[in-house]
Amino acid sequence: MKPLHRKKAVALYETRMRVGYVVKTVVCYVFAAIIWYMLAVILPYSVTLNVSAADNARLTRAALSATQTDINRDEAAKERALLMPTSEQSFYRRLRLVEDARKSIDYMVYDTYEQQWSYHYYTALVRAADRGVKVRIVLDGKMGRLTGELATIGNIVSNHNNIELYYFNKINIFDPAGLMVLMHDKATIVDGDKLIVGGVNMGTGAYLANYDMEVMITNSGENGVAGQAERYFEQIIASDLSTRIKSKKVDLRAKAEYERQYSEFYDNSEMATAEVDYSTQGVAIDKATFVSNKITSGKKPPIILQAVYNLMESSKKTVAVTPYTLLENDKKAKLRALAAKNDEFTIITNSLYNTRNVGYADYYHTREQYLNKNIKLLEYQADNQLHAKMFTFDNRYSIIGSFNLDERSAHIDTESVVIIDSPAFTAQLDDYINDTFVVNSLQVGMNNEYLPSDTVKSHDVPAKKKFIYGLYSTLGIIRCLI
Repeated sequence: MKPLHRKKAVALYETRMRVGYVVKTVVCYVFAAIIWYMLAVILPYSVTLNVSAADNARLTRAALSATQTDINRDEAAKERALLMPTSEQSFYRRLRLVEDARKSIDYMVYDTYEQQWSYHYYTALVRAADRGVKVRIVLDGKMGRLTGELATIGNIVSNHNNIELYYFNKINIFDPAGLMVLMHDKATIVDGDKLIVGGVNMGTGAYLANYDMEVMITNSGENGVAGQAERYFEQIIASDLSTRIKSKKVDLRAKAEYERQYSEFYDNSEMATAEVDYSTQGVAIDKATFVSNKITSGKKPPIILQAVYNLMESSKKTVAVTPYTLLENDKKAKLRALAAKNDEFTIITNSLYNTRNVGYADYYHTREQYLNKNIKLLEYQADNQLHAKMFTFDNRYSIIGSFNLDERSAHIDTESVVIIDSPAFTAQLDDYINDTFVVNSLQVGMNNEYLPSDTVKSHDVPAKKKFIYGLYSTLGIIRCLI
């Protein structure tokens, strides 16, 4: 056998070496690029951002309180607030508000589920647009888009001449930090004088499988809380992060079928024929303030959290209802310090048994950090999870909106709430919290175990769920992002 020529052997060896070197180099550069990109996503959220003095000045208890002039106004001139716990009746009430719209509807929501009531609601908006109402819709550009099974109704909505559809902060790989930002608001403004704010997404399950809360404010206007919400909505639309969506195709047969199903669902319902007087429903309130986070990509100063802190610090009684708490250690310490200034300080959240949220895992595995003699920690034991986000203070002030007691709501996502100064309304909300959540909750004792109860029993949690949430808890190292 003729031996391989030495020069050829060296050339072959050098070729192989060069190919291997190139492959290794490419792999290293790709790996480095991935690490760099991940750091570009995460590091902007590691800095500390505080609320400015100017912003804090409008978030103090004094700024959020009604003046004596406000309190003394005739009830007919005051804004009115109606509690809307999630239920079939609340959904029908929301549809009735759309049916009664004369000029405009502005709607923003984080997520739309692929469920029947979602089709009903968007069909109601299309029917309003058909009769000349100007409709604007803003959906989160990552989680809330009308795509997939919702694409047909999405095309119908975005093709209509009287409807403007926007996606907020679509995926942009050239804005790494912005990938984390979601539009988490849930708000509806009708005719500029009626407002719904709460924690409810859109879909059948949002109203029937969660315990959630919305508040409808009526008798408002440009100078009231509806006007404040309207101006925020305008800022969202005007933001560079919002993209107008326009479809060129419509399935007319599908549109007709959606309208037939909606008519069958709504037109013969009790709510469709009921007498509704928006000027007298609910209770008269002394003052309502719309508070929101900044509309930016990246980390934000904790505007809403600061308002919560300010009311906690100046109160003797605080009740916080949140699906979970997921806070950095400094905020947990702040919470404990604020609780020490209250005579009663209660946090109500889900239990491991009923939660369906990944963020709960961090709370569950750091729960002992929320425990001290000043905090009464209650965990809800019903089958359906608690999804409401609300606070009450001193039997006078209430907060209802999209704000969870977590890092995302504090610093990352767009969020909005209504802060209401009204003893009468807060009494209703406190009663609802007690009758719905407190009586069906167990208190976590100082040993991090449930205290005995004669009326509420804890549920066995499947081993699989415990294991999965144990894995989820490792995400606590990046709790500033989840």
